[in-house]
Amino acid sequence: QRAGIHPLKQQTMATRKAAFARGQVTVRRVADDNWKKIQQRTFTNWFNDRLRGNLKFAKRQIKDLETDLTDGLLLIDLLEKLAVPNKVGRYNKNPTSKVQCIENLGIAVRFIANQNIKLVNIGPEDIYDGNLKLILGLIWTLICKYQIKSSGRGLSTRKALLGWINTVVPEYNITNFNTNWNDGRAICGMVDRIRPGTCPNHFGLDPRRGLENCQLGMDLAEQHLDIPKVLSPEDLHDPNVDDLSVMTYCSYFCDPFNQLVLQWIRKKIPNRNIKNLSTDWNNGINLGALAEACFPGICPNWDKMKPENAIENLERMIKLNKDRLGLECPVSAAELAEPKVDEIIVATYLSQFRNAKMRATPEEFSLLAPNLPNGSAIVGKPVTFEIEAAGQAATLASEIKVKAHGPSSDIEVKVSPARQGLDATFVPTEGGDYEVFAIYNDDHIQGSPFSLKVADPSKCQILGDLPTDLQVGEPSDFIVKTRGAGFGKLTCSADTPSEAIISSEIEDKDNDTQEVTLQPKAIGEAQIEVKWAGENIPQSPFKVNICDAKECSVEGDALVSGIGKVGEKVQFTIKANNAGSGRPLVKARGPTAEYSLDIVDKGNGKYNASFTPWEVGPHKIDVLFGGGHVPNSPFSMNIAAAPDANNCSATGTGLKRAVAGKPTEFTIIAPEKGLLEKEQQLEVTISSPKEKAKVEIDDKNDGTYKVTYTAPTPGEWKATVKYFDKQIPGSPFKLEVVPAADASKCKAYGPALHPNSLHISGTPLDLFVDTKQAGKGELQVIVKGPDDIRPKIYMAKDDGVHSLKFDVPEPGRYYVHIWWSQVYIPGSPFKIRVHPGPNPGMVKAYGRGLESDVETGQPAEFVIETKNAGIGTVTIRVHGIKDGFKIEANPASESDPRTLHAHYDPKEPGDYIVSIRWSGDLVPQIDGKKGKPFKVRISDPPQEEKPKTKQSSKVSLVLPDDVDAPESPTDNGVPVMDPEQARRYQQHLLRRQRLAQAGMESYPVHPHHANPAYAQSGGMKGMQRKLKVNPSMTDGSFATSVSQSSTKKTVVEEETVAYLADDESSKKHKKKRKHKF
Repeated sequence: QRAGIHPLKQQTMATRKAAFARGQVTVRRVADDNWKKIQQRTFTNWFNDRLRGNLKFAKRQIKDLETDLTDGLLLIDLLEKLAVPNKVGRYNKNPTSKVQCIENLGIAVRFIANQNIKLVNIGPEDIYDGNLKLILGLIWTLICKYQIKSSGRGLSTRKALLGWINTVVPEYNITNFNTNWNDGRAICGMVDRIRPGTCPNHFGLDPRRGLENCQLGMDLAEQHLDIPKVLSPEDLHDPNVDDLSVMTYCSYFCDPFNQLVLQWIRKKIPNRNIKNLSTDWNNGINLGALAEACFPGICPNWDKMKPENAIENLERMIKLNKDRLGLECPVSAAELAEPKVDEIIVATYLSQFRNAKMRATPEEFSLLAPNLPNGSAIVGKPVTFEIEAAGQAATLASEIKVKAHGPSSDIEVKVSPARQGLDATFVPTEGGDYEVFAIYNDDHIQGSPFSLKVADPSKCQILGDLPTDLQVGEPSDFIVKTRGAGFGKLTCSADTPSEAIISSEIEDKDNDTQEVTLQPKAIGEAQIEVKWAGENIPQSPFKVNICDAKECSVEGDALVSGIGKVGEKVQFTIKANNAGSGRPLVKARGPTAEYSLDIVDKGNGKYNASFTPWEVGPHKIDVLFGGGHVPNSPFSMNIAAAPDANNCSATGTGLKRAVAGKPTEFTIIAPEKGLLEKEQQLEVTISSPKEKAKVEIDDKNDGTYKVTYTAPTPGEWKATVKYFDKQIPGSPFKLEVVPAADASKCKAYGPALHPNSLHISGTPLDLFVDTKQAGKGELQVIVKGPDDIRPKIYMAKDDGVHSLKFDVPEPGRYYVHIWWSQVYIPGSPFKIRVHPGPNPGMVKAYGRGLESDVETGQPAEFVIETKNAGIGTVTIRVHGIKDGFKIEANPASESDPRTLHAHYDPKEPGDYIVSIRWSGDLVPQIDGKKGKPFKVRISDPPQEEKPKTKQSSKVSLVLPDDVDAPESPTDNGVPVMDPEQARRYQQHLLRRQRLAQAGMESYPVHPHHANPAYAQSGGMKGMQRKLKVNPSMTDGSFATSVSQSSTKKTVVEEETVAYLADDESSKKHKKKRKHKF
């Protein structure tokens, strides 16, 4: 047995060796690359280092990642040390079977997933089978999470670590994690930067002695920073060193360096109580404080920033720091505002402040416009201008970004240092209006931008063919388009031996179109020049030959008779003795075909022409000389047919692609019409290896035939076209038949369609439509809301899944109509209920419990009505004496969940403040006052006094039948009390009547409770209490949690919170009766 290998693994290996010996298994051996070996060693060392923890030696270590993780024990031990204080849970501590080993590994994999760590293509069986590639990937994932502390959000782990290193040792300009580290100087520099003086001459070390430098740097790191050598100096010196191994070793420097940065920041801004390099920087306020502390006056109003404007604050500070300090933030403001932003990203950005310097302002530079003749430039010719700098700003002129913006694109501007600024040159590439910008720190310098006009003759375009042959007495014109040519004027001139043979005119058609007309007067040759802004445009100059076709004649029996046959050559002679120096051009065309003719020059102005027709029907023969028709041209001929399949052709998209189940068409062009009247003259077959399609042919009576077929199933098909029982050219044609659209295969899902989703107006809704299995089609979506609202829909498609997003500005019902190829998909149209947002103005609160005269020992009640107030949260805060009373609130009934009945039993006398809020805003009081809490005074009931004299003032009070009589003396059965008692009892009866009208039950109050005496007990104190209701509750159940101190008279606050949905959402969650608190 091999030491360190699990017995079950040894048994598996032995079985494989035996099978190999019997010839049953073929083992393919692949030699590991050097980098893979380095990575395996590094990750093994890192694994053991993290197993060791704070101990000098680890209790257990791994030697082979392929075999030592088989039982899962070491992996579980590592995870519990990395994710302190989290535990993986119960597992087999002494696995003896494969099942138990895989069970342990499964527990470890699930624990990793529960830590929000994404694993790709690895499971317990892969670890048990010793899949080294996947195991190394797993270890690297753990290193990124717990060692480098990089999530990869916003910035990849590699880029984040590279950026961090370049802030530590910027002089080495590190761009990779292999060759940049071979000479060892960068490691020495990182150690010296964290512990100054340990290696002050690191930059002067001899790069040729790389191995010694690596050994020195890693020894210093281990001695002064307690960084283990998870990577050997020899591996670091190897040019083929593994990137991930170097990243793992370098990540050990992050914590000590980041601690130095944190200490430096605390000294700079001691009053900000900085605790970390992540969440303390989310709102941008501390960033402003640090910038002001390092560079006074750069951000004097940093303390005016509001925490709730986090992204706005960060965008302002990132731009300010870039403009004035040249600092680059690795991520955007939104990513920096995330509470889970990676510490390495924040540390990279903040560490730049230590070496930053203030920069110049744009006002110290001036852009001088060039002095151009006539205020315009020419495309292709350089434009030169200057940038002047004031004082010391000249040293920073090289940081100015100069850009020339043309009509459609930016042009590169080349700059060179000058005595007091820069000399700049650019070459315009298109005509039109230009703007030249000079930007310093994202702001324009003085004089920027300036404008200039550029002419571009190359953008002028002569439409159509150039007139090479002109006819005497026949004007010839051509169009010149000048769009994009910029500022200029079009001219045309002729260079001829005699000016009398041709003249020209130019007429403007619109802003960028001009027509040039040439007037030939006699035969001869001329050179035409067309210019824009004095420069020749493309194709200019060109030569023209002036001829006179009226002096030509044509001889030939075929042209005279006008009759020919398919396959028989047609010949004729052209005589042009006195027509000029041109050459004849002959074109022959049939009903659909065009022919190229053979023309032979016989000399003395004679030319023989011939062609062989292959298409049946009327033909036209155009005979031109110098671009003009000779007399009697065009000539007409009638060509008789010959049954030749080569004279038949087919065209149309139906010969390449079709949709299953849908009619598809293509056209056959035949030499004659009427081919369907007899059999075997024109045949079309559409077939696949398994079946044939129905084919219909329509004779258009003009020699063309429309073929319509419907392929029932997708797949590879072919179309066979025969003309007189012979296949035409290209037959058989290969067809691709694709599936038809099937709306029933579409699936719609997403938050907007979830049955338990609660939608609020103003919040966009998202949903997805999966059309992967629905064939080829087109998705159409329409959303209709209340009052015929048609919100705009934003759509995106990715691999057959369409993402939809739309706004819901108003509450009510929305209908989402979705069609696939004009057919509703399953479930469409979808109904979506959108609820209104919270409206505190519609909440009403009233009752005896909110009035100013409440006595201890007697229950107090009040009502909160939230009908028509939208969705929101009721919060009740009580400020007063601790344990004075506790408020309980419950919905009135299942049918009226929007009305809360609240009551409490006052125990301690004193003044209390009751604040009732709806989603954070105070609700209006019943008397119309807004924004004020309710003041409640609780007093002890009056003490009974012994009668001093026989005289007394008593009042007999007759009570209604439904009111309990107070426990007091009576006069013949009628309660007797003094006037003050009677007055207070009357008030009590009125309260009970109001509460009864509100559906709340009241409690009898003894007359002596009306005593106004207020028993002082330690002054005004407070308490706090919270009560929450799940939005899905309909039975009004509440649960309370109270946080109070032990001292009875301590001032605390009590808060009661109820989350209420509207009536519709209450019905939606009707079955959820069990509440979780």
